[in-house]
Amino acid sequence: MRINYKILIFCIFIGLMGLNSPTYAQKKKVTKKQLQSKQRRLEKNISYTKKLLNETKHKKKSSLNQLNLLQQQVKERKRLINAYSNEIVLIDNQINIDRKNIEELKSELKQLKKEYANLIYQSYKSRSQYDQWMFIIASTDFYQAMRRIRYLKEYNTYRRSKADDIIQTKAKIEEEIASYEKQKDERLGLLITKENETQELEKDRLRKKSVINRLQQKEKDLRKQLLQQQKEWNKLNKKLQKIIEEEMRKNSKNNNRLPMTPAEVQLSKDFVSNIGKLPWPMKRGAIISHFGKHNHPQLHVTIDNKGVDFQCEQSTIARAVFAGKVARIIQMAKYKAVLVKHGNYFTVYNKLGQIFVKEGDMLTTKQKIGVVMTDKDSGETVLHFELWKQLQPQNPEKWIIKRR
Repeated sequence: MRINYKILIFCIFIGLMGLNSPTYAQKKKVTKKQLQSKQRRLEKNISYTKKLLNETKHKKKSSLNQLNLLQQQVKERKRLINAYSNEIVLIDNQINIDRKNIEELKSELKQLKKEYANLIYQSYKSRSQYDQWMFIIASTDFYQAMRRIRYLKEYNTYRRSKADDIIQTKAKIEEEIASYEKQKDERLGLLITKENETQELEKDRLRKKSVINRLQQKEKDLRKQLLQQQKEWNKLNKKLQKIIEEEMRKNSKNNNRLPMTPAEVQLSKDFVSNIGKLPWPMKRGAIISHFGKHNHPQLHVTIDNKGVDFQCEQSTIARAVFAGKVARIIQMAKYKAVLVKHGNYFTVYNKLGQIFVKEGDMLTTKQKIGVVMTDKDSGETVLHFELWKQLQPQNPEKWIIKRR
């Protein structure tokens, strides 16, 4: 089968033209409203991170979590400055449009005034040479008189419409000038805000550098802390695997299959359908440690996190991300963990102090589980959250709703 290359090239050309079409461009275009919404979210995030940092300010020793929070704050502030820059670009574009509109309207007004002056002059000449009534009376017959009356009416209407056009164009110019001035004021305000945020970013960077320097002085101790934390995670994960295996063996002849009632099957389906839409395991928090294996940039230690760590305020309540059954309450050395079963899936709420639930309880979405414990030495309140599909840990950040 021979290919008609002319047709193929034409199709490719049409396809490329489609990428530049208004519909395609519209999808990628970011509006001023969207940028302002993003700015508000980022401002709230920065304010919250600042609050968390202030909670640990009175503690003399710097911690890795403090560094993680500062790194998070630096990222958020960079995004905010970028959002301000993008809005300034949009405002500059609008200012150029307003300026162009004003020039076009002024040119239009000039032309209208010229035309109107000409109409007035012609009208004056007509009256002086031939009175309108005489113009009608001089008609040869009734039909000509009617045509002349209609002509005079239309002429007067046209003249009045030109006068109205001048008034409306003047009003439009005033509106455009007001819009232009407003855009200029907004731009100035944003430039000042952006400058302030840039200064705050520099302060954050200096503070981050200071924390890194202090941490490097006690690198050996911190490496020990990280390894101890990893050991605790591993211990928890072994317990979780054992408990989940027990759940899988219950009333099951086939040890490789998780036995589920019809209600549990439906619960599991509902859970899966909510991927990317699950609420956070607390009202407010900042992610300070992400899922998976990653090297610590300062201490050169590989961390394997099976979940996500959220730093939050003191007395923060941990809550269920979805309806489920409390499968087990696990007692660790310094704190407690709660394992909740959602059909084929499990969620883990670790580093809790006070617990509000007991084994076998049926939970609803956002139901209170317990109080996140505050570390006495660091003053930090951190919830460790995990999500498992049977014996396989999942990345919780793919399941919970994105907050920016």
